[in-house]
Amino acid sequence: MRKLITLVAGLFVGVGLLAGSAQAAAPQNTSPPTITGKQMVGETLTANQGTWSGSPTDFDYQWQRCNREGESCGDIAGQTSKTYDAREADVGNTVRVVVTAQNADGKTSANSQPSDVISGDAAPRSIERPSVSGKPEVGETLIADPGRWAEGPTFKYQWQTCDKSGGNCKDISGATGKTYGVRATDKDNTIRVEVTATNLVGSSKENSNPTAVVTAGATPTPTPIGVGGAISITAVSLPDRLVISNVQFTPRTITNRTQPVIGRFKVTEIQAGRPVSGALVYAVGVPENRVTTAAEVQTDSSGWATVTFHPLKGLPMKQGARVTFFVRARKSGENPLAGVSTRRLVSVGVRPAR
Repeated sequence: MRKLITLVAGLFVGVGLLAGSAQAAAPQNTSPPTITGKQMVGETLTANQGTWSGSPTDFDYQWQRCNREGESCGDIAGQTSKTYDAREADVGNTVRVVVTAQNADGKTSANSQPSDVISGDAAPRSIERPSVSGKPEVGETLIADPGRWAEGPTFKYQWQTCDKSGGNCKDISGATGKTYGVRATDKDNTIRVEVTATNLVGSSKENSNPTAVVTAGATPTPTPIGVGGAISITAVSLPDRLVISNVQFTPRTITNRTQPVIGRFKVTEIQAGRPVSGALVYAVGVPENRVTTAAEVQTDSSGWATVTFHPLKGLPMKQGARVTFFVRARKSGENPLAGVSTRRLVSVGVRPAR
């Protein structure tokens, strides 16, 4: 009997060990790391480790430098503490932090979102003026290059129409994207782009040279036009592409978790910059715990899709925080990663109400 009891007790111990090993797991990230601090050279950035399951006992940090789009990230040698002093090499780029959580069962790493573009400690200064590429012909697309700037700015664009000699330039209403579809009203004029460069210190403006005088170009093939002046998505096919040419948020800055955030996204085709009706637009907050996720929405007869988001508990209500949205537009029936589809990252700032 004593041997039987010992055997049964041993079985229970063995089962308990197996159950314990089945439950054992490395930490899992439930809310990503974040970065606080003024994102400017000479300032100190601080990593918040985020939230984790699995009762981590230790955290390690590795700061990385990324390009201005938050991509192509690489470790910054020796920067493994919770804080990081932004330096000259970061100006015009972004940074992020990789947090590694550890417990007795293993390690898991999670990345923060990239910071805003790191600003220099002076207002932006133009080193090489903006330029415009593309044919100055009706129906063609012009593309702005912001030029080269010191002090790490971000850029806004305003297209302008000028007279034949490049003078008397005036803003073109609503033409604030990096691309511009040349219109019939531009014929016999010239076009330039005004670039506004902004960092945490201030703003500066610089103009491109005017284009050559706009000509009529080749006679375009008639395209089906929708009720609101937009072309139908059925008329858009490769090599033409879609582009999310304009984004509007209401409110422009999030101040609480009770007010819905309404995003409006305009879809155009890149060849002539005309709005597209019937395109499918999908927008999602990144990470997904910050705002609700809505279904795909079709663009209307003016090329706009309206999506409503509701803030969630995961939305950080603190000064300087931002909510990033991944926005995609596609043609029904086509692979979202191929065809005439397009993608864009946009963001909205957070400023808690006082």
